[in-house]
Amino acid sequence: MTEWEGYYPDDARVPFQPGMLVLDVGCGSGYQMKQLLELGCSVIGLDLDLTALRECRQKRLSVVTAQAEQIPLADASCDGILCQVVLPYTREEAVIAEFARLLKPGGVCYLTGHGAGYSMRYILISPVLKHRFYGLRTLVNTWLWLITGRRLPGFLGDTIYQSRRRLAKYFREQDLFLIKDIASKRFLGFPVFTFQTLEKRMPDSGKAN
Repeated sequence: MTEWEGYYPDDARVPFQPGMLVLDVGCGSGYQMKQLLELGCSVIGLDLDLTALRECRQKRLSVVTAQAEQIPLADASCDGILCQVVLPYTREEAVIAEFARLLKPGGVCYLTGHGAGYSMRYILISPVLKHRFYGLRTLVNTWLWLITGRRLPGFLGDTIYQSRRRLAKYFREQDLFLIKDIASKRFLGFPVFTFQTLEKRMPDSGKAN
């Protein structure tokens, strides 16, 4: 049992079908890529961790070294995107725009982020001091960014938490339609995770978010 047991939904199946080309953003050592290959998908992994990418290549998995904000793939080249708890460590608005660029019309994205409850739980429950500090700096960094548009310097500013309201704004701007939003268990009334599935729609399709 992990410290996050019970915070993940019972139905966490990703909406990908055999034959889809899926991009796994933050692929790590390729665990999820292997699962997608077993489903019959074609998969490309993306990460910045060179050790993890080396492991993927040893397993003959197709991977690229890149940031989620600048993905070296062509427009409308992906049927699906998998991005699990990578968004907190990025410029989220740029990443959502990049996902919209890469998805074909009708393509889907499975997106998992951190809610404010994730950081608060670390601050109030974790017995590890560095985890408490991580939670605190994440809250402060997010609030600073929302108020001023700037982040804390260096590693202090490397993480923000997500809010559904903020994400919904990005989705509207990029013609991404929210087709599934699974409620996460909350901590002190705040969501710990966000679990959302998006579909790429053509502009002016007559369907609003």
